[in-house]
Amino acid sequence: MRIASQLWDEEGGSVSPFATVLLMTILLLGLLPGVVTLRDQIVQEFGDMAVAIETLDQSYSYSFNGVTSEYIDSSSVSDPEDEAPAGLDLTISASGEGG
Repeated sequence: MRIASQLWDEEGGSVSPFATVLLMTILLLGLLPGVVTLRDQIVQEFGDMAVAIETLDQSYSYSFNGVTSEYIDSSSVSDPEDEAPAGLDLTISASGEGG
């Protein structure tokens, strides 16, 4: 208990509140662009995964004792030329909330 009291009263390594607030503000301002970039990349990956699942080719063919069965999947989904993968546009500007 005595050591805790001595440590509590020790002021040799104290930090001023202004320095703490300044440091936290700088860290927060540096963290925000990173979090926004992370969000954009996660959304892009989900879009890419959705396109990959959507374009799975389910065609099959088999032959057993002279009997042949086949199915050819005719869907061909692809991104439009010069568009972002999955058609995502992350550069849309914000619009006003007014009607």
